[in-house]
Amino acid sequence: MNNQQVECGCDEIPQSLLSTDEALDILLDSVKVTSKTSYLELDDALNGILAIDLCSSINVPDFDNSAMDGYAINLETDKVNIPGGLTFDITDRIAAGSIGNNLSPGCAARIFTGAPIPKGANTVIMQEECSLTDNDSKIEIYRPISLKENIRPKGNDIEIGDLILRSGIKLMPQDIALAASVGINKLEVRGRLKVGVFFTGDELVDPGIEVKPGQIYNSNRYALVALLNNLGCEIINLGNIEDSLDSTCKALETLMHKCDIIMTTGGVSVGEEDHVKPAVELLGELSLWRIKMKPGKPLAFGKVGNAAFIGLPGNPVSAIVTFLLFARPFIKKMQGYSDILNNTIKVESNFDWNISKSRREFIRVRIDNSTIPPKVEKYPKQGSDVLSSIVWADGLAEIPERSTFSSGEILDFYPFIEMTS
Repeated sequence: MNNQQVECGCDEIPQSLLSTDEALDILLDSVKVTSKTSYLELDDALNGILAIDLCSSINVPDFDNSAMDGYAINLETDKVNIPGGLTFDITDRIAAGSIGNNLSPGCAARIFTGAPIPKGANTVIMQEECSLTDNDSKIEIYRPISLKENIRPKGNDIEIGDLILRSGIKLMPQDIALAASVGINKLEVRGRLKVGVFFTGDELVDPGIEVKPGQIYNSNRYALVALLNNLGCEIINLGNIEDSLDSTCKALETLMHKCDIIMTTGGVSVGEEDHVKPAVELLGELSLWRIKMKPGKPLAFGKVGNAAFIGLPGNPVSAIVTFLLFARPFIKKMQGYSDILNNTIKVESNFDWNISKSRREFIRVRIDNSTIPPKVEKYPKQGSDVLSSIVWADGLAEIPERSTFSSGEILDFYPFIEMTS
């Protein structure tokens, strides 16, 4: 990994551009996994991040049991396969939750799914394959019989000491069910990260308010909050603040000792009205990176008080893309996830790429899964201001630096359905 450090003031002092891989490595190397944990009842543990490995203290099942409703029988033989045409006396009835009596040779016990196999029984025959005779006191079985049919052995699912759940997983319903199956009633999970957000820019207006000439609706606020909610973060949202250095410093001071992360969009350039950069530098430290990618060239990273600081670009598409590619893995690692990187699949382009570009591009595409490999088409407008392209698209196709190709090129595809849920 390249631990390259980039000095602040990148627009004032020329600097080389970081590759996307270098920028992500630097971010992830700086992460300290949260040490906060809590114990949650199983009903409250869904989507929590498991803090420790879980091993079973019991066998599941803890006894041999029937896989079917039917009859447990005692075959007086050591043969594996026995011809049919046998009759057995019914001497017992065993429901789930009860324990039957010893079963003598030549006898059968009516048994139900999940009930313990009685001593002496060595196979279970489905009720549909048995005929009742002599006023339902006997059964006749005409097909050949095998030993140990329809018997679930002790420890068939889980044995004592088995690792059942690994730390770092996001708890799904099936994980919670598995924990319950071994008698665990509480799970230790990582504490929720507190993320503080605020937004600067006198041109920004919240939806529901009439915009005046020169003003725009603040879509970044709602995108960022939604993306953080999807990651299970606790959000402290200061909303839009006055576009001044003093107000920006006060917002940072409000959040810096309460939050694990502070995030903003825009305002980290060197213009006279860009106050986030000098405010962060006054109260903490900041690296402002230029990344060899499109959209989303500028990305700010630093620290203010106890909180990490991530400044995303101001254009709406750039803000979302850089969040997904950089902030999301950063947050997941801090949360204690074991699997933090975005997954890709291979797709085939149905478009040409005729101009070699120096930056890696992440273009908005729609996928056609009816072919193998799937094919993708690109949105005709790829500007970083075209927010509608994110809604139209199914994900991002990665175009390597200095590439040209014709339709049919194999590309890496980042599905939105995975990165935004």
